[in-house]
Amino acid sequence: MKVFIKVLQGDGCMVDVNENMKIQEVKKQIETHLKVPVSQQTLVLTGRTLSDDQTIGKVHLVIKKPESLEEILGRFLQKHYSEKQTKVILEEFMKDFYNKVQTLSLDDLERLAISYLNDENM
Repeated sequence: MKVFIKVLQGDGCMVDVNENMKIQEVKKQIETHLKVPVSQQTLVLTGRTLSDDQTIGKVHLVIKKPESLEEILGRFLQKHYSEKQTKVILEEFMKDFYNKVQTLSLDDLERLAISYLNDENM
């Protein structure tokens, strides 16, 4: 059967499913159609989140905002430093990072983007 997956603030897509299909399999189809990574998807049925090992039904897709570099780095630093030290290190790192990004030309940014996209497609 075909199921329409609706994104709360946008598009949707039709996916082919059967009642025995696991949610994880449906998420992989959604990733193919909508280019939303499985790790950022939450499927919802009547207000309840479906776990990956459940089978399919009528569902809605909620896309989780990816974590920022600052959030990921902050969580890593907290494992090794105090909260105060983490804050200082993170502020200095982010300031330096943004200053370096500002010096990149549009050509540099384009090369980085192309390189990143090529790595993703491998």
